Amino acid sequence: MKTALPLLFLFSLWSSGFAQRISKAEAIEDIDLLDKTIRTVHYNPFLFTSSFKYLQKVNELKRSLPDSIETRLFALKLGEITGIIDDAHTAPNIIQSIFQADFRKPVFLPLTFVADKKGMTYSDGKLSQDIIPAGAKIISVNGISVPEFYKASALRVGGLQTYRNEIAGKMMGYNLYLSGIRPPFKVVYRYQQKKLIKEIEKGAILRDIIGDAFPNLVNKPYSFNILNNKVAHIELNTLSGDYHPYLKFFDSCFTIIKQKNIKAVAIDIRKNTGGNSINADLLLGFFNSKKYTLSTGKNWKISQLYKDKLMIQGDSSNQYLKEQNNSIWQIRTCEPYAPKYTSEDAFFKGQVYLITGPMTFSSANMLADGVKQFKLATLVGESTGENTNDFGEGYRFQLPNSKISVSVSTSLDFGANCNDKTKHPVIPDRYIETSYLDQIKGIDPVLQYIKTLNN
Repeated sequence: MKTALPLLFLFSLWSSGFAQRISKAEAIEDIDLLDKTIRTVHYNPFLFTSSFKYLQKVNELKRSLPDSIETRLFALKLGEITGIIDDAHTAPNIIQSIFQADFRKPVFLPLTFVADKKGMTYSDGKLSQDIIPAGAKIISVNGISVPEFYKASALRVGGLQTYRNEIAGKMMGYNLYLSGIRPPFKVVYRYQQKKLIKEIEKGAILRDIIGDAFPNLVNKPYSFNILNNKVAHIELNTLSGDYHPYLKFFDSCFTIIKQKNIKAVAIDIRKNTGGNSINADLLLGFFNSKKYTLSTGKNWKISQLYKDKLMIQGDSSNQYLKEQNNSIWQIRTCEPYAPKYTSEDAFFKGQVYLITGPMTFSSANMLADGVKQFKLATLVGESTGENTNDFGEGYRFQLPNSKISVSVSTSLDFGANCNDKTKHPVIPDRYIETSYLDQIKGIDPVLQYIKTLNN
């Protein structure tokens, strides 16, 4: 089981007294603890970079610190360290609870963005088309070059470039907030070959600017509808949480599908950044009876820090606790297994499509990998957001001075093909790209393709 993406982990609100600014000495203490923790618990922080480049980035950040720094900006800058490791599971939790006082205040830029392959940024029009029209090229906000900020934001995220780009675009408004951009906003943009300036006095609240990209964060973990009376569309936006609600949701969906004699099901995991793989097993039990596996094991770094975490959580019987500190525990389970759950009353025997994209991540990536490897459904869309062999099992902790929460990977997990040399994401059977223009126009070529096949 992989853990969910760090940026999605802490959205619950809690009160905490913390300094809005910390001194340079305090910031350096936090950087040193982050560095020490990465070296202690991470499976191999230098698998995709060199220790020299990593240390160079750490020292560069320390030297660049002013006498004091706002904690919001410090949270953004810590991504420069974790980003160079090229592990998207190792990162500050981008939605930080310590900033919760601002989450319901209209202090965020009321725009949502898409970017083209050259790094140019555009308003997608989903939030407030009456302010800036959809398709307008955003040049700057309060004097900050948005294309340059977008490119810099992508460097603060680990993982595949497609995934980096997606996160940078979808988190643009929040990252601008962390960097110090506040209302009123002066937006310079180009539309219909004209350069225009718009003054925006009032911002949006956080859920408005991230709700469409991350529906799980605004309490929309899944949804169900039927397209053209022919295709059942299950949008599964997360795998996080207890299995009971998922089982109830899946059962209700497939019961309706059976009652309405629907012949095709499209399971959409393009906005799913992971969670508990047990919930993926439950889903498969509604349309698959063949043996399969979602993962074939892992190499797990053993550390006292992670052992302490397990003990605090009450997991005193975990085999991890018996392994020697600073060793690598190798777990391999290449044999496929029978479904862990099979629905009897609502089992579906028709055509199943699994829709993937660059935000399909962690346990959702495992789901796509297992489905592709064992041919349990037809994959449609774009390649997933991480390699089938990638990092996982996060160790989460809080930096003492800034109170910033961070996650660090402890394992290297292996994909469904049991090949530790594999270095590619899950590639769909039918590749269909959703371009930035499609997003601006509100077109979904993947669903259009599936609906056309099932007319």
